[in-house]
Amino acid sequence: MIKTSIIVPVYNTAAYLRDCFDSIFNQTQKDIEVIAINDGSTDNSLEVLEEIKREHPDMIIISQQNKKQGAARNRGIGIASGEYIYFMDSDDCLADMALEICYQCAKEYSLDVVMFDACAFGNIEYDTGFYDRTSIIKERNSVFSGVEFANKYLQERFVPSPGLLYSSARFIREYELRFLTGIYYEDNEFYCRVLSSARRVMYIPEFLLRRRYRENSTTTSLFDIEHANDFLKMIKAVDQANYKSDMETVMDKIKLDFVAGLSDRCRESELFVYSDFANDFFETALKICGEQIQEIVLFQNIQTLYQICGDFPETMVSCEIKQQIIDRKKEILKELFKEIPMGNKDACIGIYGTGENTGRFLEEYQKNVDCITAKIIFIDSNAISGQKKYRSWDIYNVNDIGKMPFACIVVASSKYEQEMCRIISEKYGSRFKVIRLKSDLRF
Repeated sequence: MIKTSIIVPVYNTAAYLRDCFDSIFNQTQKDIEVIAINDGSTDNSLEVLEEIKREHPDMIIISQQNKKQGAARNRGIGIASGEYIYFMDSDDCLADMALEICYQCAKEYSLDVVMFDACAFGNIEYDTGFYDRTSIIKERNSVFSGVEFANKYLQERFVPSPGLLYSSARFIREYELRFLTGIYYEDNEFYCRVLSSARRVMYIPEFLLRRRYRENSTTTSLFDIEHANDFLKMIKAVDQANYKSDMETVMDKIKLDFVAGLSDRCRESELFVYSDFANDFFETALKICGEQIQEIVLFQNIQTLYQICGDFPETMVSCEIKQQIIDRKKEILKELFKEIPMGNKDACIGIYGTGENTGRFLEEYQKNVDCITAKIIFIDSNAISGQKKYRSWDIYNVNDIGKMPFACIVVASSKYEQEMCRIISEKYGSRFKVIRLKSDLRF
């Protein structure tokens, strides 16, 4: 019985194939099926694969015209005969016990998907902690549904790499899970549908993959108009997919993150000069943010549109549309901040946090809502009370605010929101009304 089918798309990675396939054939799990899909390589990748096959005759090599990784992986799914399926990039390497660890975990807990982490290496600059979720996901030996995992962790760290998923073949076929074809960024949509469909998933805090950073890979190559168009196609596919109802809220946030991220990258690469792409992007962004500007109710959605308009050349979006977005933003902010009486000179407001989000909150309030006339006291976990100021306002240590007559405490930090709320609760119980900018107001 074949326990694991390993599917490896290969495109012009001849220099890395030996390392990759050595790590596969050195696995402690021996009941494996290795499927290499040569996706139209123009270097000597096929020759290297054939050399490896001479050493491992059971290895399957399939060659096809270049159709990108999604189509190659789908081809592999079609012929895989293993109980579980693992997708691997041809420039990465597996830890020796990776497949055995995942298989034992999947069997013991009857899992659809096992998730794990990777350590990065390479000859270019990279983020050493991007694939490390050990400090974020605290549960150990905990089985989630995919939807539960998505709602709890997807916005904390979105890591869609198929190389960090070990999946039941039955599960993949039951839900007809396939990758988008012919585009980059196909793994984002696949990952979202995997989580929406999976009944039993588990994260294990193991670094079972070595993820290579190199020049000219999908993640490091120049972000040009082809990449931008493919990213937009991916966003549209994610938007059109059907997700379980209790995953829709987190998917709305993820889609918004995709839109904002694409806008940032297009601005940096000056790609909005391509008018057909820019118009298509704006229509897609508007659809995701709320169809009609006057129907948008969430600040993050209107703010995303507002920022996109700022990125566009003057000729791309009419002055009328821009003014509608500005007006709707003001309406939303006034409604959003109505429980924070910053314009009442007799009120005292506590603001916990003195970071970037705090500055943005103050600026948006003053620009779009009202002048700040209330007494503002900033709260810090480490400051010495009265020693420093934030924009002319006093800063107090959180231990020294017990007798403050706060109308409310605004928790401004998004990164440390949970910790700040816990500290207030532990020290002062329900004495203060707490308003969380991120969780309560979606600011």
